[in-house]
Amino acid sequence: MRRATTALVEEYWQAQERIGAQVASQALAQWLRVNPHSLEESGSAWLAWMLALIRRERRRSRDQAAAFYRLYRALETGHTVPPLSGEYVGETTTLGELREDWADQTDTVRLPEPDDSEEIRLEGFDWPEEPEESHDRAAVASLVSQGPAKMRQRLEQADTDEARGRLDDGRFLQELEDAVDTAGRASAGAADREALRAGRDLIDQASKQDRRVVGWARITDGNPCAFCAMLASRGAIYTSQSTAAGGGRRKPKGAPDGRVRANRRPPVAREDLTRYHNGCHCQTVPIYSRNDFMTPQARDFDRQWQEVTRGMTGAEARRAWRRHIESSRS
Repeated sequence: MRRATTALVEEYWQAQERIGAQVASQALAQWLRVNPHSLEESGSAWLAWMLALIRRERRRSRDQAAAFYRLYRALETGHTVPPLSGEYVGETTTLGELREDWADQTDTVRLPEPDDSEEIRLEGFDWPEEPEESHDRAAVASLVSQGPAKMRQRLEQADTDEARGRLDDGRFLQELEDAVDTAGRASAGAADREALRAGRDLIDQASKQDRRVVGWARITDGNPCAFCAMLASRGAIYTSQSTAAGGGRRKPKGAPDGRVRANRRPPVAREDLTRYHNGCHCQTVPIYSRNDFMTPQARDFDRQWQEVTRGMTGAEARRAWRRHIESSRS
């Protein structure tokens, strides 16, 4: 992976992280308006406000993803695709123009690069439409289940508590306050993920129809969970099931029988790469070369996996890996 591409991928997940973090922060601020004693009314108002926010930020996530995709593809292949807007911009563009678009979408200052004038040919491509109604339904379901529904469940438990008088008990009131706080933080995490859904979905759907794509790789954020770190350690997962099972690796140098060495890491499917949990800012990016795709971070996770799980397989290896990653997380 070239240095310029590695830097761009790093910029991309960080830009998406900023969107998610801002949405989570606003979700927490708005959650303070939810009143446990008028949950139906205040919860509905909170949900409407949050859905409007998420719709707006989904568009920003999607626009960023398209700008990233166009520049990333150009750096990797020397070819790119038309703008997401569908506007006709001719048959060629330049790396400088693509970088300018990326800087505009991320509100960053761009420094000139020596190859800015390099000409990039545009190839025919139809961007996938965003399934807005489906995304809205997913957002509502996630927000409600993590926020008002959690709070309602706790209130119903209080209503059926035989020791109803405990509502005057300071410890019980603290428990209730903690439950409100827990639901608020959980719904903020859900809002974070829903805001990034459109960008992730765009990359996923666009790359599936991109004839130059040969596989995908998981790029982690700065503090990944054990599952995300394991995905990243695999490097490229190719469209071929046989190469995916081996992590896309070439045969070991000097292997006498010419066979690929057994891979002790858990098997990973294409669908695994697009699984994200609340608060996760990892991304999945397309791969345009059959050569090993390993960012410096992925190589580090690969090294750690081999050390931590040496001599282990299956569930034992996964448990050891989980303990290792959880102990090192900030």
